Amino acid sequence: MKVAMNSMDIAWENKRVNSEWCQKSVAEAAENQADVILFPEMTLTGFSMQVNKIQDKDGESVRFFSELAKEYNIAIGFGYVTKNGEKGRNHFCLVNRKGKVLEDYEKIHPFSYGGESSAYEGGERICHARLEDLTCGLFICYDLRFPEAFQQLPMDTDAVFIIANWPKERLAHWYTLLMARAIEMQCYVVGVNRTGAGGGLEYRKSSIAIAPEGIPVPTEQKECNRYVELSKEARRSYVKGFPTRKDRRPDIYRA
Repeated sequence: MKVAMNSMDIAWENKRVNSEWCQKSVAEAAENQADVILFPEMTLTGFSMQVNKIQDKDGESVRFFSELAKEYNIAIGFGYVTKNGEKGRNHFCLVNRKGKVLEDYEKIHPFSYGGESSAYEGGERICHARLEDLTCGLFICYDLRFPEAFQQLPMDTDAVFIIANWPKERLAHWYTLLMARAIEMQCYVVGVNRTGAGGGLEYRKSSIAIAPEGIPVPTEQKECNRYVELSKEARRSYVKGFPTRKDRRPDIYRA
């Protein structure tokens, strides 16, 4: 599977400007024969606490990206916000080449230290989807710090996609945790982070794919996207030769 990672400099709370960039990036990814393109968390707005301002009220973000997927024949992963009640929900939606929603994950762990839990409530479901020939898990940003959630994914998980707005001050944590999750899960971990500045925070280009062995996968940078190849065969060959995850004892952990 060929993945396009888009480290976009998100225009703060400006859906029109960000939509234009996304369309350009999707077109490039399709031209480069990517199977899927992944955008950062809260793709069209940046990580904002202004839920009433940035929320989707009638499914406009899902509709926009679904139409792009159909037009360019490419799967797309993106973030958006909804509100149901007093607080918002932070979503990571994955649509296939035909624009069909494969999964719509709601971030389980709001970042209370940064105030996210005051504006957003956590989701209640771990999500995974079959994309092309890979089984893929979906998580968002702060979820990366909670390995318990990752371990609930199926044993045959080939890749985990994590979209984020992870600030530059904690990039050492970002890289370390991505590597740890890949080693623990014995699968590819693809982290897609934004760049630029927004909401008083700065972000540096740090999108990366980690192989099951815990090492970065070689990438190719184009104007809009960074491209990486994920191999189901290579991942499963590695697991067959070094099958550590099968030795887990979840019953004892729960006890």
